[in-house]
Amino acid sequence: MTADASAGIADDVLPLRPAVDLRRWSAVATVALLGSVALLIGWRRLAGALDEPLSPPSMLLTGALLAVACVGVRLAWPRAGLFVWLSCSACVAAIAVAVSLPRDDWWATAGLWLFLVIEESWAWRPAGRRTARRDGPAPPPEVLSPEPSVQPPCELQPDSPAETLAEGVLQQFTRTRAADGSERLSGWLRAPFLAGQRTASVHVAFCPPFAVVPELSVEQVDGPPARVKTAQLLPQGARLDLKLASAAEEPHDVALEFSALASSERATIGG
Repeated sequence: MTADASAGIADDVLPLRPAVDLRRWSAVATVALLGSVALLIGWRRLAGALDEPLSPPSMLLTGALLAVACVGVRLAWPRAGLFVWLSCSACVAAIAVAVSLPRDDWWATAGLWLFLVIEESWAWRPAGRRTARRDGPAPPPEVLSPEPSVQPPCELQPDSPAETLAEGVLQQFTRTRAADGSERLSGWLRAPFLAGQRTASVHVAFCPPFAVVPELSVEQVDGPPARVKTAQLLPQGARLDLKLASAAEEPHDVALEFSALASSERATIGG
């Protein structure tokens, strides 16, 4: 780990830890409140105390509030265990069933369920939750635009980094030369993050150095969403700075795929 990454832990990440804990407890409290409301309303429904349906505005408002509560839980603790997410879904479904009494204005009941269906579809979409390697949802695999300029997309390899990089391998490169004399260095990088860390830097060495400054493209292919910035680009190497959207809650890696192209035309012009 570089000195820049260590400094990032002290100056940028550690103060955010209380906020992370507060969001977790808020999510747990919301799920507990939803469970209590579901038990109360369900018991009153079984006891016959709820025999009159809610008014249409009240039904729509109930659906909207339940959807907002679930969205708040998922955003406050996106990497919560599967039990927390299932509990949240089960509680709002139980409340919706309890208040869905037979009525003439059926559209009010349909509106309540529409709110919940939209929210649950968003929460459980394939890109919204992945539990293959860790128990908990991973953020959507969106990559923030590299700074300072938008870089061209790199050529993807057929295998994923998890399948290609062996355990403990942090970098893997392949250098090729085309018929026109241009050279390309492509491969994968792993940037390890410790719990509580938010920033890190990785270095790519071009050995032997290119004759000119190459065109570099970088794309994140695994791990939580991070801003990837080309901090320095030289013929002999590059430095990439990474910053997570939020502090890491547990140790994990951010996998990057890159491609550095040094064309023969640029070398001739530079010469």
